[in-house]
Amino acid sequence: MKQLIITLLLVVCTVCTAQTQHMKFKGIPIDGTLENFVQKLKEKGYTYIGEQEGVAAALNGEFATIKDCNIAIMRLADRNQVYGVGVMFPESKTWNELSTHYYGFKKMFTLKYCEPESVEEFSNGDPENDLLRFQKVLDDECNFNSYFNCENGTIQLTLKKISYNSASIMILYYDSIGSDENIKKMMDDL
Repeated sequence: MKQLIITLLLVVCTVCTAQTQHMKFKGIPIDGTLENFVQKLKEKGYTYIGEQEGVAAALNGEFATIKDCNIAIMRLADRNQVYGVGVMFPESKTWNELSTHYYGFKKMFTLKYCEPESVEEFSNGDPENDLLRFQKVLDDECNFNSYFNCENGTIQLTLKKISYNSASIMILYYDSIGSDENIKKMMDDL
């Protein structure tokens, strides 16, 4: 009986611990104040750009060996708590470059985390060549998204039009605990 109680306590402690661990970005838990999170990224070599509309803080630096990436930190405004991080890669001007990065990161995330839930399609079917595929991206007729539902949050990998002639890969990290609190706050407003 004593052994059973000890085992049950260990299971409960393990479950409670798992629910309180945050998703990490660059080894840093996505948690805490904006200032603390930004400081930790600066220590890793990122350059602080400042606050921008819709983003709590913006930084620039290298991510996964790709230079000049923009990093956006999302936070709960009323509590100054970080709950998400976005990475925008430098602009691409060809389908080959864009798709190589997308599928490369998809493979790496799959190896590290899990199989994603993916939607990868063009409006009206797959175009004949890479030039037409890239044009579909620029015309917002391309839906490429992969969602990696991890233990402590979700990672979204997506293709995104940037301007009339360029597109990029974007990766969004959402911490479960912080994102749930953000959703609850939004629901309270409804």
